[in-house]
Amino acid sequence: MKEIVIFVLVLCLFVAPALAIERTAYQMREDFGTQPLYDCTLNYYYYIPCPTYSWFWAYTGWEPGETIGEWFEIGDQGTGGAGLCDPTNCHTIEQIRVLDFAGYGTVHPGLFTIEFDIFCADEYGCPVGPSIWNSGPLETSYAWNYFLVDPPVCLTPCATDPGPPPTAPRILVTATHTGPFGDYPAWGFDNISTPVEQGCVMHELGCLPGLYPRPYVSHWPTMHSGYYGLDFEYCPPQWFLDGRDTTPDGSQYGFIELAWRLYLVCSGPTKTEATTWGDIKSIYR
Repeated sequence: MKEIVIFVLVLCLFVAPALAIERTAYQMREDFGTQPLYDCTLNYYYYIPCPTYSWFWAYTGWEPGETIGEWFEIGDQGTGGAGLCDPTNCHTIEQIRVLDFAGYGTVHPGLFTIEFDIFCADEYGCPVGPSIWNSGPLETSYAWNYFLVDPPVCLTPCATDPGPPPTAPRILVTATHTGPFGDYPAWGFDNISTPVEQGCVMHELGCLPGLYPRPYVSHWPTMHSGYYGLDFEYCPPQWFLDGRDTTPDGSQYGFIELAWRLYLVCSGPTKTEATTWGDIKSIYR
């Protein structure tokens, strides 16, 4: 496993020059008490109260057609105090929540549109097969945005263990900048360096401690958020470095995660046609 992590890290750091994106630190509070109904949630970003609001990074400066994304494996221990999503039964996605610090899409309709897609994913966060859901053009508002997956999408075909029963679906959620001006949204990422420099206690509210630098010190062996470029020119994706990290390898504060969350329904797997991972992966060879 260590060899795989090192390979992915080196590829992410040196496959292309650094992104021409701008970084701004903001404080934002979790949307306590305004959550939609759900069976379980999954996210990987840190919420570090300092003392009640957490610091986030806003990254802007995208080009039309560029894609960012985050991959999730149902059954992972998420952050933020939510219970574990049952990898055998939580196979339906109903909503996606994202964080935007600009909200210019609603101020200038049609200029900063994005489109979400959901793919089955491999262990490096790369798409496996075609998109299983596309949102069509959307515009984000300031702060937390909730997007319905309508109709809800069954993730059983993305199960990493076909079973029976099929278990632990792994998916990639992407956002492609489809508007003529791609420099917004100002996507929200978690922020490690600002809380550290302000002397905040490195913990999360009711859940896993905020370990850093990731992924060297982490609850997971690799990062989940990344930059995929144009038409998945980068896969595995390039990871996002904390805005104050000055090292070439992220050894100071580490890499950061998109402030994205999945909302899932736990009603068991859905029967699908028998398809092997080899069959699906052959599409991308």
